[in-house]
Amino acid sequence: MKEHVYLLLSSMALLLVSYQINAEPVFAVKADIYKLKNEITIDSKVAETLKLLTPIHQPALLALLGESALIEIGDENRLTALEVKTNKDGTFFNAAMKLKDKTDGKWQSITSFMPHIPSGQTVYFSRNFSGSTWLIKLTGKRFASEELGLASLQN
Repeated sequence: MKEHVYLLLSSMALLLVSYQINAEPVFAVKADIYKLKNEITIDSKVAETLKLLTPIHQPALLALLGESALIEIGDENRLTALEVKTNKDGTFFNAAMKLKDKTDGKWQSITSFMPHIPSGQTVYFSRNFSGSTWLIKLTGKRFASEELGLASLQN
């Protein structure tokens, strides 16, 4: 099974490739996704543990303030969806991780939700399956313009 990373943006979200720089504020979202062996444990020193590992995926996108942005990773039988939505001024965001598995042709879903995360703060989600753990480091931050948001995604 091949895994694919999809960046699905709501109709109001911005595409990463733009012909004109927009002075409107945007929200930059980065997800570093790590695949861990089950024998690796994550404790209060998550950041130190991840410095020793390389992410398997690093999707990133820009979204307009107040709009939802969606990143989906997976295939036709198993998806991990990360949804981020900011408040109108971008001072905080809500993040949800939906685990979707197809069983007998029907999608089954479990959702983890974290509300009111301050702009610039990092949160972590994890998913266990097939003998490994995916640890997702998700960060969202408000920027005054598309140009500044795009520059932040390059780092």
